[in-house]
Amino acid sequence: MAKEPGIGVKALGVRQSKGFIVASLSVPLLLYVGFFVYPALQGFYVSLFNWDGFSTNMAFRGLGNFRELLGDGHFWRVVMRNTLGILVIGGAAVLGIALLFSHLLTGRVRGKRFLRAAVFFPNVVNPVALAVLWGFIYNQQWGLLNGLLRSVGLDSLIRTWTAPDSLFWALLAALVWINVGFYTVILVAALDRIPPDYADAANVDGATPWQVFFRIKLPLIRDILSLAIVLWGFTAIKEFSFLYAWGGGGAFPQPGQQNLAVYMYAISFGTREATFRMGYASAMGVLMLFIVFFFVFAFWKLLGRESVEY
Repeated sequence: MAKEPGIGVKALGVRQSKGFIVASLSVPLLLYVGFFVYPALQGFYVSLFNWDGFSTNMAFRGLGNFRELLGDGHFWRVVMRNTLGILVIGGAAVLGIALLFSHLLTGRVRGKRFLRAAVFFPNVVNPVALAVLWGFIYNQQWGLLNGLLRSVGLDSLIRTWTAPDSLFWALLAALVWINVGFYTVILVAALDRIPPDYADAANVDGATPWQVFFRIKLPLIRDILSLAIVLWGFTAIKEFSFLYAWGGGGAFPQPGQQNLAVYMYAISFGTREATFRMGYASAMGVLMLFIVFFFVFAFWKLLGRESVEY
């Protein structure tokens, strides 16, 4: 039987396209293995030893570092409290404000493009530079915030904003300001892809703009909202630059001010005196990895992974 004309050419094209796909994915796969999988496996391996990070002498402890971590009262009472506070309270503020801004920026507002760019602007600046900037804002003597309070006669509210009693809320305010723009852009892009017919039909039925947003648009971007929550989880759990930069001058955040990333750094390299407990710090890193996986899985199951077709 004669072959149908063009069959061989089509098969060759399919093989070439598959080869192109494999070649295109190989580089990202190698980067993922090299910068995530291998360090994660190496971290788990180091967590089984007592090691200072420099010598070749590694004393095997098995799960001893993990047992010590489970009994570390400071870790569970303070470090996890601060970390979960950033995760939950900061996440509610960031995503709540981002939802508000996304609703306003997808409505009939003049200069929407400029406003979107202005909201996103903090995300193009280096995080350490932003941490230093907010350190200047919070400075007790000549900081912008205390200067503003003096100018309006609220001297009673002037304080050292990076002191232990107010550092947590100062940190949350800075993180909200920095991250709101990023999540606003994500949500605006998701809302823009919704066909206007849904909102038009609801408006004809007498729905208010807020009813359209919460009852129609928000359920349609559930998949993007779940992605935003997961991304915030990564940001909150690994937050380091602000707490470290605000120490300044060789100082280090006090024990009550430490979150998971800062405490892990303190265990690894010490605060004023070197400790170099790389095995114990690696055990914390492994725990952090499991916390991230649990967080991602929980919210993916809660909000659903399926994208909505419309």
